[in-house]
This record gives sequence, C-alpha cells and structure tokens, in this order.
Amino acid sequence: MNMNRAVFVLALLITLPSHALQVSVSPTETLEIAERSAVVKIDGKLDEAVWASLDQYDEFVVIEPDTLVKPAHATWVSLFYNQLGLYVGVQVEQPPETRIARLSSRDNRQIKRDSVGMVLDTSGEGRYGYWFGINLGDAQMDGTLLPEKQFTSDWDGAWEGATSETQTGWTAEMFIPWGVVSMPKQAGARRIGLYMERFVAYKDERWSWPALPDTVPQFISALQSVSVKDVQPKQQYSIFPSASVTQDQIDGKTNYRAGADFFWRPSTNLQLTATINPDFGVAESDDVVINLSATETFFPEKRLFFLEGQDVFTASPRADTRGAGVGNRGAPYTLVNTRRIGGKPVLPVLGAGESARTKDQIQPNDLLGAVKVTGQNGQIRYGVLAAFEDDPEFLVQGAQGARRVVGSGSEYGVARILFEDQPGGAYKSFGALSTMVLNESGDALVQSLDGHYLGENGKFKADAQVFTSDKDGVDRGFGGFVDFEYAFRQGVTQRLGIEYFDDAVDVSDLGFLQRNDNFRIRQAHTRTRSDLSWARSNQLDIRGYVQKNSEDLFTQGGLFVSNQSVLNNLSQVVFRLDLLAASYDDLNSFGNGAYRVEARQMASIGWASNRSKPLSFGGKLGYQGEELGGDSAVYSLYATWRPDDRLVLDLMFNYLDRSGWLLHSRDRTMGTFDAEQWAPGIGVEYFISAKQQLKFVVQWVGVKARARDAYGILDAPGHLQRRSDLDASVPDFAVSQVSLQGRYRWEIAPLSDLFVVYTRQSNQSGLLLQRDFQTIFSDSYQQPVTDAFVVKLRYRFGS
Repeated sequence: MNMNRAVFVLALLITLPSHALQVSVSPTETLEIAERSAVVKIDGKLDEAVWASLDQYDEFVVIEPDTLVKPAHATWVSLFYNQLGLYVGVQVEQPPETRIARLSSRDNRQIKRDSVGMVLDTSGEGRYGYWFGINLGDAQMDGTLLPEKQFTSDWDGAWEGATSETQTGWTAEMFIPWGVVSMPKQAGARRIGLYMERFVAYKDERWSWPALPDTVPQFISALQSVSVKDVQPKQQYSIFPSASVTQDQIDGKTNYRAGADFFWRPSTNLQLTATINPDFGVAESDDVVINLSATETFFPEKRLFFLEGQDVFTASPRADTRGAGVGNRGAPYTLVNTRRIGGKPVLPVLGAGESARTKDQIQPNDLLGAVKVTGQNGQIRYGVLAAFEDDPEFLVQGAQGARRVVGSGSEYGVARILFEDQPGGAYKSFGALSTMVLNESGDALVQSLDGHYLGENGKFKADAQVFTSDKDGVDRGFGGFVDFEYAFRQGVTQRLGIEYFDDAVDVSDLGFLQRNDNFRIRQAHTRTRSDLSWARSNQLDIRGYVQKNSEDLFTQGGLFVSNQSVLNNLSQVVFRLDLLAASYDDLNSFGNGAYRVEARQMASIGWASNRSKPLSFGGKLGYQGEELGGDSAVYSLYATWRPDDRLVLDLMFNYLDRSGWLLHSRDRTMGTFDAEQWAPGIGVEYFISAKQQLKFVVQWVGVKARARDAYGILDAPGHLQRRSDLDASVPDFAVSQVSLQGRYRWEIAPLSDLFVVYTRQSNQSGLLLQRDFQTIFSDSYQQPVTDAFVVKLRYRFGS
C-alpha cells in the first residue's frame, strides 16, 4: 500500500508543470492576474507552455458538508487573461478508480459527477455575476448570480470548456470571452470577484476557494478579489439565422419557418438582443400536471431568447424559488413571467353554444418578434423588453357547423431601472419596474417599486416590493411585501415575511401571483449541522404562516416541519410534517363563495440511495388528511441507472389513493370523491458525445374519481351543507394527460444547434370509469391535441 502511494505521488509530481509556482493567497488581498498573449487550444490538456509559467493556487476547503477542513485531494488553479478573455486552468488530484464522468445536457446540476466551476463578479462590487462549470466529460453549465446568492441557470453563454484525464487525476480548461459577460465601463485596473469550486462525486463533497459554504450569509460580496488591467473588449456581435420545418399531424399541414436572432454588445456595459419570427417548437416539454384547483401551476422558462439577460428584470428574491434547502418555498411572486409571452392565446368572443377546439386553446402563440436591451451606466442598471405575438387562429364548432375565427395576439412591454450603492460596505439598491400587455380584449398595466438592503457582514438582509395594477374593466389594485432575513451564526437562519394584496390587484397577464385578496405573515427557521457522528449533515427547516382575506376570514394557516439527513453512507432521509389549521377556502369554489374546511395533517418519509452510484433508487410514503375528513395515501418510487457515462435510464412511479377529495363541481355545488391517481414516467438519454444527445421522455397522469357526497355552498361563509341529489349534482369523472417527446440535439458550435424533435400530447376527460388505467392511457394517447415533428437548424455567425 505504501509503495502504491509513493508511485502515485511520484506520478503526480511528474505531471505538474515544470516551472509552475504554488502560491498561497490571503482572502483579503487582491490577486493580480497575469496578462499573456499566448494562444491556447481549449482541449482540457494544459499542454501549452503558458500554463507552466503561471502561479498555481490551492486554497480549497470542504464547504459541503461545511466542515471547512482541508480536502483529501489537491486542486491547483492557474489564471491569465488578455484582451480576448479570461483563461482558467485547473489540475486536480484524484485516483482513477474514484472518478465519475457522466455526460448530460447543458446546465444539469442534479447529476452527481466530478466537476470544477467558477463564479465571476464582473461588476466588481457584488452587484451581479456569472457562474461557469465544466464536468468531467465536457458537459457545460452556466448561469447568472444576483446578491447575495441568487443562482439561476437562466443564461447560456458562448464560452469554451474541456476536460482531460491524466494518470493522477484530471485537468480542465475554460475560456470566458469578455464579450459574453456584462461589465461596467472602466479604464485602468478592473476589480473582479473570483470563486472556484470543485465537486468530488465519490465523496459527495464540494470544495471551494474562498471558503463560502451555503450556511454563511455572504457570497457574492465576499469573493476573492482579483484584478486585470486595461481590459477594453472590442464590439461583439452575433447573428443566429434559423430555419425550421414542422409537420402538424393533426391538421395535416407542413409549416416552413425562417427567422433570425441578433446579439450586439457595442461596449462592456450595453447589450442588445432581438429575434425575428422565432420558432420555439423544439423547447423541452413541461412536466405533466393535473391541476383541478383554482390556483395556477408555475412552469419555468426554457426558451433561450428569454433566458438571456433576464436577471436585470428580477425585482425580488421571491421571483426565484429554486433553493437548495429542504423547506418548501412555494410558488414565485414575479411581475415578469416570460412564459406568458407566446403562451396560451386569448380566446375570442364566441357565440352561444360555440366552443373552440382544445388544440387551439392550448397551442402556444407564434411570435412575430421581440427585442431586449440591457445595460449599465455607473450605479444604474436598466433593461427594456418588447415582444409581439401573431394573431392566433381557432377552429370553432357550433350549431351551424365549424368555422375559422382569427383572434388577437398580444403586445408586451417591460421596462426596468435599478440604482445600486455600497456605502460603507453595505449593499443598497432601489428599483422600478413597469410592464404592459396590450390586447384587443383589454390592456393590463403594472408598475412597481422595490428596495433591497444587505448589511456589511451579510447577516441582516431586507427586500421589499410594492406594486399597482391597472387592467381594463377592473379597479386599480395594490399590493406588496417585505422580507427580512437574519443569520445568527453559521448554519442558523431566520426569515420573516409580510405581504398584502387587495382584491383588485392582478398581475397575471405578464407576471405570476397565485392569489390576491390576501394578508399573510410567514416565517422560516433553518438549522444546518455537519458536526454529527450519525450523519454527514442534517438540515431542519420549520416554517409557518397565517393569512386572512379582506372579509377578515382566516383563509389558511399552518406549521411545516422538514428534516433532511445525509447519512454517512451518502444516502438521504427526508421527513416532512404539515399541520394545517381549520380555515375558510375562498378560492376553490371559483367565485361561488367561501366555505369552512377542517384541520388536517400531512406526513411523509422519503429515502434515496447514494446518487453517485451507477444504480440509484428511492421512494416515499405519505399520508394526507382531506378537507372534510378522509384519509389519503401517497406512494412514490424512482430508479436511475447509469451503466456508463453516456447512457441513463430514469423510471418513476407515483400513486395517490384519495378518500374524500373535495372538488368544485358547478355553480354553488361541491363534491367529495374517492379517487386513484397513477403517474408513471420513463426517460432515456444517450449521448453520442458531449455535444450530441438523444432523449426520449414519456409521462402520464391518469385520474379515476367516483363521487361520494354532494355539498352546497351557503350564501354566508360557513360549513358546506350536504345535499341528497348526488347523481344529478356531482358526476363521476376521469382525466388522462400524456406527454411524449423524442429529441435529437447536436451542438455544432457554441450556441449553434441542430434539433430533430417529435412531440405528442393528449388531454382527455370524461372517459368511462369502467375502463382500466391501461385502456384509459391507450385511448388518451390515440387522441392527441398536439402531434408534431420539427426539424430546426440554428447557427451562430459573429465576432
């Protein structure tokens, strides 16, 4: 064993660049990055002479779990820059048998695999930044960052990265052109914040330099300070012509579409993007969700044009709910939900007895074009977005037969300005945001103000936003919220939020807000520990809220406890307990009055195996009480098999057995149901290379519900009144939704792709309950509302 270790160390020394100097750096000093004019081929091999002439830094500590100890393996980082961009070389020590390389599509952060990453605060003042990652095997990840640690994947940049395995570990190269990131206009020396990260999959550990675990309040304001001199990038421009062919199997039509995207950065602090006649038919399908409630389901943006440069329009941390913690953050609060643009069309006014075809009601609207401008001038950042929809067409069926009706497309506008300052080291900002949606059926305008504060040591944080809406046919509405957060010490955080929305405020034409007419106080307390003998780490999250509406009805309140333990064998156990108080439901009657629901409890326990293994699996058992009494059970299973770094098979199965499910039937009638819900899914991905992907996904959700009792809603808020005419009031029902998509993607060059996509979706209801689930699935699949085959080519030309 000692001889093997000696051979390993000797090989490691041999592979180090012969003249590289290993240097220590203080977290408080500013590191001057070397300027070199060398030409480097980004192949991950670090075999150019320039790498041997640079200092190497190994300042990494373990941050996940947050022990802050020295890692088991060395990680050396070298950096240099020129007028083209920043070059980063990383050389890591790791025994061959422990390396885990898994190919994936871009920005997949859920996979356990070896990777290195970097964060750049290009503002130099902790205002905004970008993150970049390269996984062993060359799969890339990137995104944006806002104070203090609001990470998103909503950005894809034209940068290069590659990896290569060595005898003693592996190496990585990254090249970030200055032209792909925003920077303030500045002469002379320019400060940039730097953060380096390494994930070691077989240990399930994250290492970083500087030491900034998720359990401390600061991040972007505490990065390692580095400097570069006289960086004045030249103008950057890109043109992305595209052409697509769509075969609509339902209408029997073939549609040809040509368009183009444009990108122009005349300076480091100004960027203009535009698209003409875009085709978004190759976007990944959303998850299948059957939602029979009055509150909307949020679906994230997946279209590249709207993801690019979106961070300036984020006016509150509540706009992004994708957190790493175990607690349930709920739906977002945002005034700019770009999924509305080119989303479901506005239905035209129809005659009595007429109805539009389901396919046309859910088909995304085509866009004629869109333009976006983002920039910075000193302490002011700004952004403007405009988009224009084509007029949709509907096939309408009525007593006189079928006819074609042309509807009205919408026009969208967004304007944002943000003033940022850091007096005495604290971060302060104040912004304004305005949105506009114009349609022949009515216009909707929203204006808002927002403010943000972060203390110098990062412990205290406050965010607030107030807004007003003005919609045709609706009174002007008002709303707002304020959030406070305090970090008592490493791993212990307390949050408090207060919100109020009157009954007229409505931001749903372009934003997302699950409900108005609400006053709510909410809190969250989180404790994370890693100094445990029985587990690698443990996070306890305790949340609660109370709320009432404008009629002073207590509309909901509860206590929510979640605990996640990562055991020493790297498996995970998650426990959840929800305690909901008796309250009034003023939403799910769909405008027909408020009614009383009982106190209820929900509990679940889940287990997941070590996800770094080729075969990982897990499951969940849960119980939930129903609103008028009744017990329901939840069962979930999943498995992921990765026989090698190119192939992955995902299987999942969810089953819900409900007894006493309360739903609105019609008018002032509610009903309870005994129901079964099946939700299986399968996904297969194969990577020909890191740039070529084959993917097949099918999801199905089927519900069979038999009516149990009928209830009437009283004129005054109170308990529901049981009715005897069940058969006439509350019918049995069944619902089936199927989504199938097959995709081939070839990334020919950065941001240049060939797509071949087949999508088939169905949405059936009222199927015979006597049929089994297999027959329901088959019948639903045979009657699609979307059945399309798309081929699209997009290629980037530019500087």
